[in-house]
Amino acid sequence: MNRNNAYSLCMIAMFFGVVGCATIAPEPEVIVAEETVAPEPEVEPKPSRPRPEDYPVANFEEDALYELLVAEVAGHRGEYDTALEKYVEIAKSSRDPNVAARATILALYLRRHQAVLTTSQIWAEEDPENIDAHRYAADQFIRAGDLEGAIRHMEAIKRLGGLANFGVLADQAANLNNEERASLLAAISRMLSEDTEDEQLLFSKAVLLEQNGEYGKALQIADQLLQKKKNLNVIILKVKVLKDQLRNADVVTFLEEMLAELPDNRRLRLICARFLFETEDLQGSREQYEYVLDQSPSDGNVLFALALIALEQKDDDRAQIHLEEMVRWDRRVGEAHFYLGSIAERKNDIPRAIREYKQAGSGYEFLPAQSRIASIYIDQGRVKEARGYLEHMRAEQPSFHQRLVMVEAQVLSERGLQDEVFDVLDTSLQDDPENVELLYYRAMTGQKFGRMDILERDLRAIITRDPGNADALNALGYTLTDLTDRHEEALALIQRALAIKPNEAAFIDSMGWVLYRLKDFENAVVHLRKALALYPNDEVAAHLGEVLWVMGEHLEASNVWQKALELAPDSEILKRVINQFTL
Repeated sequence: MNRNNAYSLCMIAMFFGVVGCATIAPEPEVIVAEETVAPEPEVEPKPSRPRPEDYPVANFEEDALYELLVAEVAGHRGEYDTALEKYVEIAKSSRDPNVAARATILALYLRRHQAVLTTSQIWAEEDPENIDAHRYAADQFIRAGDLEGAIRHMEAIKRLGGLANFGVLADQAANLNNEERASLLAAISRMLSEDTEDEQLLFSKAVLLEQNGEYGKALQIADQLLQKKKNLNVIILKVKVLKDQLRNADVVTFLEEMLAELPDNRRLRLICARFLFETEDLQGSREQYEYVLDQSPSDGNVLFALALIALEQKDDDRAQIHLEEMVRWDRRVGEAHFYLGSIAERKNDIPRAIREYKQAGSGYEFLPAQSRIASIYIDQGRVKEARGYLEHMRAEQPSFHQRLVMVEAQVLSERGLQDEVFDVLDTSLQDDPENVELLYYRAMTGQKFGRMDILERDLRAIITRDPGNADALNALGYTLTDLTDRHEEALALIQRALAIKPNEAAFIDSMGWVLYRLKDFENAVVHLRKALALYPNDEVAAHLGEVLWVMGEHLEASNVWQKALELAPDSEILKRVINQFTL
């Protein structure tokens, strides 16, 4: 094909005033696992018309030039998808770094991250001295979880004199296996050999060492960095390492030292307050939160933390003061009303409790609030009113319809109102007979009330609709094992469930239990030991202990039961099996 004379891409770019030239966001702050210092929110750059110098002269074949023109006009008209498609095609075929840059910026604007990954690589490969190209590519490799790809570009950024955010890379490494993390650690160590004082690299290495469980080495680097500068991310890292080593007293001492040096650092004080709360030093935590509140009296998060501390200390009056302040300042109002409702309910101020619960909003507290309102009505003997209220809420909040059905069924079930429970579930399933979640819930409700006919009917309906529903297969298999003598049938169902989820502890327990019923004690014990190791649960322990006892291993059975009782001292299933075999 004939080639045109040299065309300036900037002449075509004049058609397109939507996405400006490549602009690079400010360097992000270093991030460390568990807690981070949030960077300033990025502001989307205001679109600007490209300048001629942004687009050097480049030769394009006629077809490519036409496609570029189509892309520019599409962008000018707001047809961004078409523009991006054309840019990506031309970037791939021409490998022109300016087109690749254009495509990268537009793809990022449209949040088409796979396209950004493709075009930023072309940009970086064709213009290897362009630090912006490597930065975009590194960001996308991190996003895709390809840390090896990311580090190649981050090394290039560092070589070109830029600031590569290795902290983000180290943070992402938490999801890597040991071999992959070791490879990343080796790459960072290699770069450190060339620049031993690079704080980002040192910090990233410390993060990786902490993730590897090399706490002493991580702590050494953290202390080295803190001698130079009291960086909050390094402080957080040191706290994490000390917590990893179960050195809680040292954490408190260290945080006190840092607060003495940085008394006005709000974030640091909040970290200290949260740690003290986690370690059940409620009074110390309260003092730290109150210090912060003095500086920011309308901070809803701090008010809520103080309310929770007061509730933990059984001080409803003080909790109520903080919660009412949240309402006054319009901070986390739904949560505040929910907890005000619970306080009013404990004080037997039922009218206020209902008023507060009704103001819990539509967030996380919405469903618990509706459950409490219905429970109050039912406990007052107003069953019809409770059900009418929930029916009204389902009409008013259609997005919560199914979950409100579950709330009504649960509240009725907890009070033994069997006919009413099945009425609400049957009515809902008449309107939505294919609803697997409701079928499963009705099946489990049938089990609770001894209605094996309902349980088996609904679980088989689920399995017919979805033969790969492992939970339904296991539930039916376990029930047939436990409540019938249809053990061969149960075995087949559980085998199907385990074929789908071979490492599910509950399914392995079911297999052990059915093998016990089939008197295959040796294989039963193997499965039950594995289930208990995966999930130290009172029911699994009860099963394992029973099989061991029947096999004559009385001492081991007793040990299994006693350890389980330490974790679940109120377990009825454990008490029942122990009484059955030892009394």
